[in-house]
Amino acid sequence: MATTPFRNVQPLLAPRGIAVVGASPRGNRGSRVLENLTRFGYAGQVVVVNPGHAEVLGRPAVPSVRDLPDGIDLVVVAVAAERAVDVVRDAAERGIRGILVIGSGFGEGENGRERGAALAELVAKHDLVLCGPNCYGVLDVAGGAAAYSGRIVDPLEPGNVALVMQSGALTHAVTDSALGRGLGLSAIVTTGNEISATVSDYVAWYAEDEVTEVIGVFVEGLRDADRFAAACRRARERGKAVVVLAAGRSETGRRAAMAHTGAIAGAAAALDGLLASVGATRVDDLDEFRETLLLMSALAGRPAPGAAGVAALSISGGACGLTADMADQLGVALPAFAPATARALLAGLPDFAAVNNPLDVTGAAAEDPALLAGALRTVADDPAVGVIVFAMNVGLAGPGQEEFYRGQARILAEAARTCAKPIVLAAMTGGALDPGIAAQTREAGVPVLLGIRPALSALRSWLTWPDRAGRPSEPPVPTREWPAPTSVAAGADALAALEAAGIPVAPFRLVTTPEEAAAAAVELGGPVVLKVESPDIAHKTEAGGVRLRVEPASAAAEAEALLAAVARAEPAARIDGILVQSMVAGERLECLVGVTTDPQVGPCLSIAPGGVLAELLGPVASRPVPVTAAEAEELIDGSALGVLLAGYRGAPALDREALVDAALRFSRLAAALPGLAAAEMNPLLVGERGQGVVAVDCLLIRDDD
Repeated sequence: MATTPFRNVQPLLAPRGIAVVGASPRGNRGSRVLENLTRFGYAGQVVVVNPGHAEVLGRPAVPSVRDLPDGIDLVVVAVAAERAVDVVRDAAERGIRGILVIGSGFGEGENGRERGAALAELVAKHDLVLCGPNCYGVLDVAGGAAAYSGRIVDPLEPGNVALVMQSGALTHAVTDSALGRGLGLSAIVTTGNEISATVSDYVAWYAEDEVTEVIGVFVEGLRDADRFAAACRRARERGKAVVVLAAGRSETGRRAAMAHTGAIAGAAAALDGLLASVGATRVDDLDEFRETLLLMSALAGRPAPGAAGVAALSISGGACGLTADMADQLGVALPAFAPATARALLAGLPDFAAVNNPLDVTGAAAEDPALLAGALRTVADDPAVGVIVFAMNVGLAGPGQEEFYRGQARILAEAARTCAKPIVLAAMTGGALDPGIAAQTREAGVPVLLGIRPALSALRSWLTWPDRAGRPSEPPVPTREWPAPTSVAAGADALAALEAAGIPVAPFRLVTTPEEAAAAAVELGGPVVLKVESPDIAHKTEAGGVRLRVEPASAAAEAEALLAAVARAEPAARIDGILVQSMVAGERLECLVGVTTDPQVGPCLSIAPGGVLAELLGPVASRPVPVTAAEAEELIDGSALGVLLAGYRGAPALDREALVDAALRFSRLAAALPGLAAAEMNPLLVGERGQGVVAVDCLLIRDDD
């Protein structure tokens, strides 16, 4: 199914036959693979490679890989690291392209690095598709291809969720803790060190899989961000949700620290921006990961909700308060009920009840279950409500309380059978789930989520996912030559690059003497700004290299004083001259449009208020370059900048359209410059609506490492 630019992982996930090297009657990881193949009903040929036995666990054995019969697509290597490379070499020479290396020892220490390099060389030479090393392996549930050395929770329900995880051990945190709640899996793939096949290849494969509707991804580090983005887009185009949990925080490169953007771009902003650009869903922890997968799995195939609002109900006033607080924190809309809804609720609830969202059905519902049933029917008819959530105190009650909570679950199940909108049961806390509650809700199609924070996060993701289509694929931006003779382009070189990109720039002249500075000031009409031109000074103000509001008459003296101050502060710096630039007239808002290059994602653009506000207002979002107009709008509205542009506290509205256009052009410039580490227009001055924008300074930094 997978095609270029993705590796064809069919030999790993749908092999005609499987050979297990190293399985032993005494039991080991290879033996566990055989057990899993039997458990999941793999119908293809299975052969063991073990020179000491004619059969292992009922499977025929041959002495070596060279003795394998035809029709074997996948060789599972379950031997020690020092023997594994030879086994892979034998399989490659035998013409077998699918390889699974379970063990570790291919990256750590000198011997490990040598073994890893040897594996990589074999992969390249023979065009192998290799899973691992250092992984559990792969399980494709529908085909029974359980080339998997880990223990798998029993029962594992077949379903529509493919787990693709760089950590094998963390699969248990998802599957085991969801036991009994209907999280059905189409696949479990653990990718390990990814010498060959990566997360991207498996996501692309399951994007095409007829059974899979949701793909859950755990990454510790992306090796191929562009391919991962393409795989996520493929899934999104086919209507499949990709839910991503990422560990670690990326750091901007050493040279990027020279630009202010490195300080305002949040630590995880690059990966967040990448996922937003491809329509994927980012989650923050394993609880949210599991609950989001479970909810999206349960509601897959349902039409998009007609409204984004959530109606929350409980029989506990305290639960209503906590739910309201968490919904506000997470950005989950709890709309006020329509007047007709409110009147109907007041008529059906006790006279001491208050109608709010969340709705406290009151403890009277414990004695009169019809109160809850009626409230559910009423809120379901509200036009602002897209989904209904019932906040239950616990998922598993103590002795003597079981029937009380099972009764609530029964009411939810009965309501769900006739309700066109999804009904979700959310326990206020995590923990175990009463089997009686599980049975009733599953039969009626009511998802059960554990923990109010992960439950509401999952609801937010499901409600907003239809609108997160991501950007369409675009052809690459043509490469431009670096605009300066050194790795740091500033001053005249950088401003000229902006002009060539179509970005308005305040008029400037580059001069070499104080006398020429005076002449340029006269030509530009003053007042002007004087800036030292030096490839060695990134922040000119700190070195005394900037003079503001200089009139032509004093330009020569100010230029001479500037050069003297810089010589004292930076005696070793190369001085290429003085930039003389027109002062921009009128009140304008300072903005920062910057790019930092993330080690995984690549160059990412941010937009923020400039000047002293840049770092004061905290981290801002980013998107991979080149950005789209819609993404530029999202970046603007994701910070205080959107409010400032609209006209804060009676100020006139500013030229948002011109800012968006400049950001698009700057992002394309950044995408066109090879080896870019950081880039920044700071400040970019935004005038009132219709007055446009003007760039007065720019810094471009290339990574020459």
